Amino acid sequence: MSVILSFELAGRLARLTLSRPEAKNALRPVDWQQLAAHLSEVQQRPEVRVVLLSGAGGAFSSGGDLKTMPERLALPVAARRQQLLADSRVIQTLYDLDLPVVAAIPGVCMGAGLSLALAADLRIAASNAVLGAVFHRIGLSADFGLSWLLPQAVGAAQAMRLLMTAATVSADEALALGLVQTVVAPTELESAAQALCEQLAQGPKVAQALTKRALHRSSTADLAAMLEWEAHSQSLLGKTPDAQEGLTAFLSKRPPHFTGE
Repeated sequence: MSVILSFELAGRLARLTLSRPEAKNALRPVDWQQLAAHLSEVQQRPEVRVVLLSGAGGAFSSGGDLKTMPERLALPVAARRQQLLADSRVIQTLYDLDLPVVAAIPGVCMGAGLSLALAADLRIAASNAVLGAVFHRIGLSADFGLSWLLPQAVGAAQAMRLLMTAATVSADEALALGLVQTVVAPTELESAAQALCEQLAQGPKVAQALTKRALHRSSTADLAAMLEWEAHSQSLLGKTPDAQEGLTAFLSKRPPHFTGE
């Protein structure tokens, strides 16, 4: 299998690991299809509280598999369009998932691999990671949502620069730009990502989901609309066991023990 999904149920973690190290985890249509199937399984497991995306062999993903690209480019325009739309639904699914999604980036993260990472909510990179929107190097434009995800992360001006120049950036520059939120030593990436996932898994699941939805809405909504959304969300959350536990724990001066309800 090109994509391996391991469930660590005790830790409430769903781990998705891209595993084609000989190709720097380049993505083919079959890989996107497997990712979609695994994410569907995640959605059907209520015990899962956080999703971790990573790559084996010292890379996250080099993007689309260029060795198999000629056969895809040879498809009629309508067929190629349908294939891209079908495969890229993974990006929408990840972005909309009512769970925190963490991407751990151990090395190369390019093209559609960068799209996959940016569909996550939090990104932590090894200090030797290299990221890039390098589509122009092969005469193509951004796909898998990158023309929307990239400006959301770094702003329109920097997105234009990265896409137009097909530049690659170091982990430190990615941190400065907002492509990632944390950079750690390569030997610390696994433990740092695990610790972050454990922290998120202990959080209030429903509040996390509504916060994620709120931040997504805020990119296109005005202040009045967000005030309405927040009032609605807070009114609903106030009735949840986790909110009641959170308040009780605070007043009792003890850590909360959220159940995800």
